[in-house]
Amino acid sequence: MKSPLSSLLSAILILWPAIAIGQNSNLEQARKEGEVVLYSTITVGAFNELNKAIKEKYPFLNVRHIRLGPAQQLAKIMQEQRAGHFLADVAYNNLLHLIYLKEHGILGKYESQENRFLMKEAIDADGFWVGGDIDVLVTGFNTRMISRGDVPTTYDGFLDGKLKGQMAINSNNPYALVGMASLRGEEQGIAYMRKLAQQNLRPVQGFAHMANLLAAGEYPIALMSQVTKIEEMKEKGAPVDWASNTPNFSTVGAYALNRTPPHPAGARLFIDFVLSEQGQRVLGRTGKLPMRRGVPTQSKSIDNLLESGNLHPIKDAKGFEMYAQIYRDLIERR
Repeated sequence: MKSPLSSLLSAILILWPAIAIGQNSNLEQARKEGEVVLYSTITVGAFNELNKAIKEKYPFLNVRHIRLGPAQQLAKIMQEQRAGHFLADVAYNNLLHLIYLKEHGILGKYESQENRFLMKEAIDADGFWVGGDIDVLVTGFNTRMISRGDVPTTYDGFLDGKLKGQMAINSNNPYALVGMASLRGEEQGIAYMRKLAQQNLRPVQGFAHMANLLAAGEYPIALMSQVTKIEEMKEKGAPVDWASNTPNFSTVGAYALNRTPPHPAGARLFIDFVLSEQGQRVLGRTGKLPMRRGVPTQSKSIDNLLESGNLHPIKDAKGFEMYAQIYRDLIERR
């Protein structure tokens, strides 16, 4: 009679050839396809670094990169879908937009073997998207204009009247409203944003622009700033720093497969590489915050922030269009 260990080893030996054949089959199919089309919000510089690494490992794979802003990409995909032909194999965007596509039946399922190495915040339970990088929305502040001790660490602290007219916020997307609605519930979340809007916020388009103006002394506080942008300015010697919130809203940059990808094997191979340790380290070198456990960022402070568990990923996209309109009406009204 076989021992349990012998049975287990026998099972592994039986299954291993099938696993290897499956992997080789996918690789050979990707080689035949020779291409993958990527719609993404990744900067050209970051993509070039990633593409260089992919080419070194898979010389046969040509990644056609079409870069668009988050909203522009969503509009393009929806337009193509209405025309009956979604041209991309893989879409990379923030979760608010990808979940919107998921809810409209545009995405396909794919669960990479690399998923088991990722942070829990990176995984869609239904298998329609997977996070490749994360950013955390913290409070940026100008160290010459306000001391750390005077920077609120709770969201209600920003409602203090003495901060009226002293804060900026990104007007490009409704992260703040969607995050607050998912944290406190829709009614209370909208009520909070109405109060915050009465603080005479300064709307600024884009996280990078908001960080630059903060460093220039245009305002003392930049609400819900990307920690990567503030940390980058700080490392360059700008008079800026950041403070953690309770909790910190965080945004996930995720990859999703087209429901009917023109190059399915190439698309899966691309996603596998981006999630691999090699791919995650390449993205880390471009300034992104990897979601693969054990791959450090370029900042010990950010590593500690990610390990703190004090994160609230913005995932809920239900009512996205409604939230976006409410947010615009509140923030752009001055």
